[in-house]
Amino acid sequence: VLAFTGANTHTGVETHTGAETHTGAETHTGAETFTGAITGLRRDVQIYLTEATTTLTVAESGKVVIATKASATQTFTLPIATTEGLVFTFVCGDAGGEILINPNAADQISTQAAANGANVIPAAGTGVKNTAATNVKNDTVTLVSDGVGVWYTVAISGIWATQ
Repeated sequence: VLAFTGANTHTGVETHTGAETHTGAETHTGAETFTGAITGLRRDVQIYLTEATTTLTVAESGKVVIATKASATQTFTLPIATTEGLVFTFVCGDAGGEILINPNAADQISTQAAANGANVIPAAGTGVKNTAATNVKNDTVTLVSDGVGVWYTVAISGIWATQ
C-alpha cells in the first residue's frame, strides 16, 4: 500500500501496484494510464432526454434522465437494487406530463414527499410519482441503491408522492 500525504509532484514514468491513498494537493505532468476500477468522487454524467417509458439497467447508472413527455405518465423502472451505489437522477422536463419511478417488485424507495418533508417508504414494488397536478419543470429526485433492496433519495426538489 502506497500512501502520499502533503504536496506531491510526479514527472516521468511511474508504475504503482496495489492500493493507494492520496491526501493533499498533487500535480501530474504527462500522459497517465489507469487500469482497474477508479473510485471516489469521479462520476460520468450521461444526459438521457426522452419521452419514452423506459426500463433502466445497471450499466446506465449515473444517468440524468430528463422526462420530456408533454402529457400523460412517463414510467421509468429501476434495476434491482442489489448493486450498491447505483445512482439515477430524474428531472421533470415538461410540467404537462408526470414521472412515475418504479422499483423492482421486491425493492423499496425511501423518499420524502417534498424537500424537508416527511419520510415516505412505500410498500415493496410501489413507485413514486411527480404528478402533473403539482409538478414544476426542473423538479428532480436522485436515487441511490444500498445494495440490499432499497433506493434512497439523496436529493429532491418538488413534490413526489407514492403511486
